[in-house]
Amino acid sequence: MRDRRSTLDERGFTLVEALIALTISGVVATALVSLLLAQSRFYQRTDDQMSAEQAAQATFDLVSSEIRMASADDLMEAEADSVTFRFDLLQGVACEPTGADEVAMHVFERTGNAGLTSSFVGVAVSDPFETTFEYEDSWNPTPSATGSGPRADCVAAGGDGGGPDGDYVRISGWTSRFAAGVPQRGALVRVYGKVTYKLATSGFFDGQWALWRGTQELVGPFEAGATFSYVMSDASVQSSVASADLDEVVAVRLTAIAVGAGTNRYDVERPIVFDVPFRN
Repeated sequence: MRDRRSTLDERGFTLVEALIALTISGVVATALVSLLLAQSRFYQRTDDQMSAEQAAQATFDLVSSEIRMASADDLMEAEADSVTFRFDLLQGVACEPTGADEVAMHVFERTGNAGLTSSFVGVAVSDPFETTFEYEDSWNPTPSATGSGPRADCVAAGGDGGGPDGDYVRISGWTSRFAAGVPQRGALVRVYGKVTYKLATSGFFDGQWALWRGTQELVGPFEAGATFSYVMSDASVQSSVASADLDEVVAVRLTAIAVGAGTNRYDVERPIVFDVPFRN
């Protein structure tokens, strides 16, 4: 005779048991989905926060590194949406006049830089061992000689002859450009372009702004309305500065709100307000 207990064991799950199992499975699945959605939101928000913080830090690093190299005399335009200043392409020191309108020069620093305004080159000259400059914004000098000849001129005048021949040049044409005429021994010579930082609509982030350097978009996104302003020598702050007052600017202020680079569904914002002082 068949064991009754074996018959009971073979009946399987009852309907109630199956419903209970499905309910428990649904609760567990719902909890897992909720956990995954929460993690996704957390990662997305964290990503937006990191993006905004990186934009804020990169903006400070990029702007401050170059503006701090300039002096107030190098400032050319100061507007609410842009700032333009002279940017050195090379720096040198006059070794010795080699003619009525010519000087031998040792170039000790060169800078390769993207984003400069094309076709704009100027020259600035100081008095010997001084840092006050006379500017000629529309002159791109052409060396009359380079190499061993100008190098010998500099060595004969007591200059350093350790650099490569390409760092020594003779340049003429000074008397028609500068009131002081030919640079004398020890005068600093700067050949410069100009660079413009501007705050404008981003080409990468829809509906947002970015910081541009010339035609190159550097960093973003920012909320619309980011602006430059200018701290003056009397501690006042102006949204733009007339050309006659540019030498009174002591610092450039940037005010912006960096936002997440993703969908930014959580409205992540990082306010930016910092001053970049000019070189004294």
